[in-house]
Amino acid sequence: MVHTAYDSFELLSDCPTKIEAVKSYGSKLLLGCSDGSLRIYAPDSSDSNRSPTADYHWQTQELLKQPYVIERNISGFSRKPVVSMEVLEPRELLLSLSESLAFHRLPSFETIAVITKAKGA
Repeated sequence: MVHTAYDSFELLSDCPTKIEAVKSYGSKLLLGCSDGSLRIYAPDSSDSNRSPTADYHWQTQELLKQPYVIERNISGFSRKPVVSMEVLEPRELLLSLSESLAFHRLPSFETIAVITKAKGA
């Protein structure tokens, strides 16, 4: 008997830049790219019209097995490539690590605070 530990499926195939960091926010994918942009992808369905906060609680962090389309591209998200991201659920914040640490309010992605001198973090 063969055991399959996970299912493999393609969510998106048209990202024009190199992806450096990936995080999910509800059923949305947040991609930090090598050009410093943040690309937000959502499922290509009528359910994607929900707000990200409502979608987050409704999906409880589950990605949908269907094609994802770009919902938004934030080109000046960071000056350097985004190395890592973390969604802080209770506070509805996104923490991004690049040349500095930055806190962004979800779902608007507004920058709240930036901690410089984070080299090597």
